Amino acid sequence: MKNIFFLFILMIASIGFAQNDEAFVDNLVSQKMAELELQANPERFYRKDYCEGNIQMFTLPDGKLCTSTSTYYSVYVFWKEDDKIMKLQKFDNCGSFKPISVGISKEMSKILKNKEALKTEEVKPYEGEKVDNNAFGNMFVSSCHKEYKFVFGRDAFEKSFKEFDLSNDSKYKNVNAEHNNSLELVSLDKEISELVKNFEESGKFFRED
Repeated sequence: MKNIFFLFILMIASIGFAQNDEAFVDNLVSQKMAELELQANPERFYRKDYCEGNIQMFTLPDGKLCTSTSTYYSVYVFWKEDDKIMKLQKFDNCGSFKPISVGISKEMSKILKNKEALKTEEVKPYEGEKVDNNAFGNMFVSSCHKEYKFVFGRDAFEKSFKEFDLSNDSKYKNVNAEHNNSLELVSLDKEISELVKNFEESGKFFRED
């Protein structure tokens, strides 16, 4: 058994192995946002997705293995090219993906024009309509998070929420669910999630060499 384990370690070492954390991903995204700033791009934003403790492993184009350290982070950076087209680029613990041109849907265009709502509206935390002595035993708390940063001209702001805050996945109804799901930020989040899902399923995300 030990021989098999050491053989596996030698195989990993021979083909190359990388482990990258959140700081690695943040650095890639910061570089991209700085690049867009130098290009004087007036409208850009990103969404960071992560579920605490979720670990992912990938084989990179050069054959090396890469895995997330503790938690896998995926970040989707969007920037506007014109009134009809945006660019999307994905980043994760294992590097960057090639940018993709995305047609701006009517719904997304409407949401992005409502900048004041995106800036001022807040997702409220999950609040059950009742509380009992065994509240923790009756709740399933999701550890999945969404973090946003928007840059509209000189105006920059950040937003974040837990996916659990939008749901009713508990013993008692979430009294804030209706409010949260009516927000422009959450509407934008749903648009992005559908877009990303379609690209993932159709294999349109290609890693950069």
